[in-house]
Amino acid sequence: MPDFKIVISDPETKQLKIMKVKVKADENVKSIDGEKDGKALPIAKLNSKLKQALNLDKLLTLQIEKQEGDKKVKIKVHFLVQVDDSLPDNEVHISKNIAEKFGAEDFEALAYRTKAFQISIDQSKLNLFGTKIGDKINLVISDTPFTLKITGGSDNTGFAMRPDISGPAKRRVLVSGPPGYIPREDGERKRKMLRGDTISNEIVQINTVIVR
Repeated sequence: MPDFKIVISDPETKQLKIMKVKVKADENVKSIDGEKDGKALPIAKLNSKLKQALNLDKLLTLQIEKQEGDKKVKIKVHFLVQVDDSLPDNEVHISKNIAEKFGAEDFEALAYRTKAFQISIDQSKLNLFGTKIGDKINLVISDTPFTLKITGGSDNTGFAMRPDISGPAKRRVLVSGPPGYIPREDGERKRKMLRGDTISNEIVQINTVIVR
């Protein structure tokens, strides 16, 4: 079975506080199995002063731009936050393994609270079949528990799930707005093939929000 791609959004991340920080690879920050291929979140250590300044909860994003040939490439990695008050101000420590993604072990990056991220979960390890849009699920990512509310998703051919269609099957329905259809004019409606509100083995992406 293919992995579920679970998109997790934080509804409390609104106005971002973005700061430039120093990032160091640190052998005391452990690597997490699957962090390089999107199956786990890596760890970022920082002190409580920086955590407060960035208004962080559990998640942090580090972002850099790299020159590759004649292009500037944006590299963005999402992390789970661990507080370590022995670290200097304005400094973030990450594992040597994940530092390879940035191409350096000592660099500057933009740091801010994560708005959304995607994680891949083996379907055999997370049985969501039969759950519906609006249901809450519990998910542990890199030993950190999250409570998530399902808000939508799509199947293996890209058809979107809709909360107003009951069941897991595909149906051709008349719709006037998203998900699955964006009208070009007010009042415009169209028949579209869409998925119902229930997760089946044909759903590959699940959209969720963090519940606190």
